[in-house]
Amino acid sequence: MTKVERRDLDGILLLDKPAGMSSNAAVQAVKRLLRARKAGHTGSLDPLATGLLPICLGQATKLSAYLLDTDKRYRARARLGASTTTGDAEGEVSETSDPAAIRRDRLESAIPDLLGAIDQVPPMYSALKRDGQPLYRLARTGQTVARAPRTVLIHELRLLEFDAERGEFEFEVRCSKGTYVRTLAEDWAAAVGQRAHLVALRRIGLGSFTAQALVTLEQLSLAAKAGEAEHFLLPAAAALSGWPRVQVDAPAARRLAQGQTVAVDGVEAGRGVAIFDRQERLLGIAQVTADGCLQPRRWLAPASAA
Repeated sequence: MTKVERRDLDGILLLDKPAGMSSNAAVQAVKRLLRARKAGHTGSLDPLATGLLPICLGQATKLSAYLLDTDKRYRARARLGASTTTGDAEGEVSETSDPAAIRRDRLESAIPDLLGAIDQVPPMYSALKRDGQPLYRLARTGQTVARAPRTVLIHELRLLEFDAERGEFEFEVRCSKGTYVRTLAEDWAAAVGQRAHLVALRRIGLGSFTAQALVTLEQLSLAAKAGEAEHFLLPAAAALSGWPRVQVDAPAARRLAQGQTVAVDGVEAGRGVAIFDRQERLLGIAQVTADGCLQPRRWLAPASAA
């Protein structure tokens, strides 16, 4: 078997993850097609889910944690009348209800109580761990363990469509990290005396990234064969769109790369800032200290590059 020669690639690919594929499998597929040495995703999507999965390559993987902390936007479809063991269409029916009397206005009337800071009990079929074991593995053996509620933020929630004949409703939500849309659908249904589960879920936003320019694996494969796949890569700086920017000269860049602080004016203390050199290259991330200095937090470029 011929060994594939891996290469150093830096950037971010906005993948349109297909249904039925795990996020890790999607990363490996992208890594293989690009022959990239290093890659990672910025928050997994369930195999059922589709849509925006930013994949960081090379130096951009150092920014993954910051993308994990950003808000997400989803479009989902839920079916009333039954809850399932997994919270989606892949699970077995666990409880049922009769949605015949439910109308659109009743669903909409429950929205205000679901906005803002709410507590969610994470589903058993999740990647959260108990004693080192993912909950989904315990769930597959029939085990159920107590899970502490977690506070999440629901910034926006809109009912897009209600199909009374099918007993389904479609909605869009913008939420904080750690939000389970499956649980949100279940809680929404419970607020109107119903059971429900997701039948479709698509992520359409993550931080400043949207679903307007996603790349499918098929598109990436064709481009790779033509030697044009790198054209789909965004610069690592795209992950920090909207962050305050500070441009530094070469001596300051060297000090920051070595972990030293550098004085800065005009930036609020406590803020995270993106550091660029005079050539507009992203060097890293720093935080502004109380005494007005840049404290490096994550550095992308080696000291020699500064």
